[in-house]
Amino acid sequence: MATYYVSQFIGVKDGTVPPQRADGRVVGAKESQTLGSKVAGQAWASGDKIYIGEVRSGELLIGVSALSDTTLGTTTLSIGTLLTPTKYVNAQTFTPVNIKTPLGPTIATILAGPLTADEDIYVTLGVGGVAAGINIAFFLQTLGVR
Repeated sequence: MATYYVSQFIGVKDGTVPPQRADGRVVGAKESQTLGSKVAGQAWASGDKIYIGEVRSGELLIGVSALSDTTLGTTTLSIGTLLTPTKYVNAQTFTPVNIKTPLGPTIATILAGPLTADEDIYVTLGVGGVAAGINIAFFLQTLGVR
């Protein structure tokens, strides 16, 4: 049977002489989380863009989750930057109630590796909105050297 190595350990653990060092931004990296919650009593409409946090240069966004006390029905959530609003999550509906639910990111953005510049992260609402009485929070999970 064959032995394979994930890309982060090729040249590190596969017998390469001399062995290389693993990228500390993703191997043995520190995990960090950011919480961004909706302002109480504020309503959001379709097309609104809501700033939820930042991913810094050298970090890798490995998780985007949401938690709400009310289903959002047909409202879609896209998560990304102002220039690329669907970079991490593309038009996902969110219907769970009181269950923290992963939304992304896409595998392509993870495989692209750590960022080379800081990114401000926004949720863009599509189709519907979020009523003033709804509580919702977003979580950004990153890996990086701190």
